[in-house]
Amino acid sequence: MESTTNQKSSFDLSFKTKFKEINDMLISIENNCIETDNFHDILQKINELQEFLNDSKTFLPAYNMKKCSNEIKDITKCYEQLHEKLQPKKKFTFGKRPTKSIVKPKEDRFEPINESKVYKEDLGFKNRSDENLILTEDETFSKDIALDVLTNCNVIICGTPSTVRVTSLSTCKIFACASTSIFVENCKDTIFVCASQQLRIHDSIATDFYIYVTSSAIIENCKQLRFAPLTLNSLLLKKSFEIASFDESNNNWKIINDFDWLSSYEPSPNWCEIPEEERDQPSEKNYV
Repeated sequence: MESTTNQKSSFDLSFKTKFKEINDMLISIENNCIETDNFHDILQKINELQEFLNDSKTFLPAYNMKKCSNEIKDITKCYEQLHEKLQPKKKFTFGKRPTKSIVKPKEDRFEPINESKVYKEDLGFKNRSDENLILTEDETFSKDIALDVLTNCNVIICGTPSTVRVTSLSTCKIFACASTSIFVENCKDTIFVCASQQLRIHDSIATDFYIYVTSSAIIENCKQLRFAPLTLNSLLLKKSFEIASFDESNNNWKIINDFDWLSSYEPSPNWCEIPEEERDQPSEKNYV
């Protein structure tokens, strides 16, 4: 019995470490910190993680096998979506063969976006307080939205942007539906009403999330987070769901992957469900 327990503990630590390494590499590419050449290394690490899981099936309970398998599927989907976004396949076209006099063009490389350009090229709000802030459906469609350093603000993001990145918020209410991912960092005393395929939360505290997510949410270095399922309580949310082709019945809001909690047999102390009697999802109608 002791040997099996040690094997499980060792597996938990190794799986979390390997999974986190892959996730960190994806985030670094998404944040323009490393070149997209690393996609090959990421795919190799995903395959190694799957092999590691397969080799552990002799002592892992069926529940943990399924949970870990789903997490690998989720991060593989994240990899595929990011790869398609940054390195789309080139369409085949007919053309003339190049002659010897033509200089071979340089290999296309991904150029990181300078930090000073982020808020010129991305749509969003920065350094605002005590305001109701709204982005329309036409403004956000397939765009990347950035929210940074907001205090006591209510932000309504209509439509379906591609991604939403949220940094350094305090006592705010955020309404957002992204077609791919939502990234939250360094937030406190804030309420999120959000829907996306992926949700990542870092360095945040005392924040409530009413969420719809098709994969598992990921948290790291967080405390006092609470989660509840998003309800379609307005026409705006219903329309965003329709545009994003989200299926309301396919909501994995209970699956929270805490990188700071290694055990898969005990619940993480860093998050909990919002008790049903305390659930009070804000409505954006109050701020339009």
